[in-house]
Amino acid sequence: MGEKNTVLVVGQSKPSKEDAIYNLHGEFYICLIVERDTGRILKADCNTILETTREFVASMFVGKNLLTDMELLEKEIRERYFALTQKPLIACMKDACNRYRVGTGKK
Repeated sequence: MGEKNTVLVVGQSKPSKEDAIYNLHGEFYICLIVERDTGRILKADCNTILETTREFVASMFVGKNLLTDMELLEKEIRERYFALTQKPLIACMKDACNRYRVGTGKK
């Protein structure tokens, strides 16, 4: 993970006030370890309350690509992730993608 060809990218968004994450953290975050050159996601984590949720989110992201799989990721989140943080997770994903693109100069 600490190889020079990897970058850490964090996306953030605001969860709804009804979600426990809002009361605990105030923000919803997703943290991705990404191959700098390819955009491939190697590891993913987020600040959800339950470990099972973090593992499920990671399973959707790992192996996907921030340059080519954004529509696929959003579709998968909408079809499989039925939680109050569905929209914030999509917003986090888009924020992380933007940060990756700006940081690496990829378009």
